[in-house]
Amino acid sequence: MKLFLASSIDKTATLLTPLLSKEPKLTRLLFVANAADPYTEKWWIDLDRDKFIELGFQLTEIDLRRVSAEEFLKMLNESDVLHICGGSVYYLINLIRENNLDKIIINAVKSEKIIYTGTSAGSIIVSRSIAAFSYDEEEKEHIQKVPDKLGLGLIDFTLVPHCNNVDFINEHKKIIEHITKDTDPLIFLQDSQAVLFEGESFKIVSI
Repeated sequence: MKLFLASSIDKTATLLTPLLSKEPKLTRLLFVANAADPYTEKWWIDLDRDKFIELGFQLTEIDLRRVSAEEFLKMLNESDVLHICGGSVYYLINLIRENNLDKIIINAVKSEKIIYTGTSAGSIIVSRSIAAFSYDEEEKEHIQKVPDKLGLGLIDFTLVPHCNNVDFINEHKKIIEHITKDTDPLIFLQDSQAVLFEGESFKIVSI
């Protein structure tokens, strides 16, 4: 598997190149912004998009609400990288499940047909458990649709992004307060860091 799991990929995308088999201008990237659907402001989507364009990636945007599983698979097969942006963790994983896209993503990543990259929520959902984010006030309306609190299960630890960002202090306090002995391991990432996962090993990279 090849995954690049960022807190803020607009700050760390230059560290992605070791995973690429060809230079960015020849790399086809499928861009998913749906985690931001519940929000009025979506400025962080622009940051991701602009960074990939700046680096020369061939970017194609897809709306998961408006494609069938067959259409999604076809577009995935025509891409080198799948990037999923940040936003609501529970809304995003529910949308993926409702449209029967979860197994497609898992199979594509495990078979290395695609490199998976994520920002914030897009990185969190590949975890086995997303229970750590159940205490976020902004997630309340979406949690009931994901009662098992499970992500895609590609990694057996949970990423906690934005740990050096003051805007997320309250959310991080709640995560720490609710840690129990059966919680999956947590990796806290600063916005200048990402987890680069290749094969069975991973490392934290930083700008």
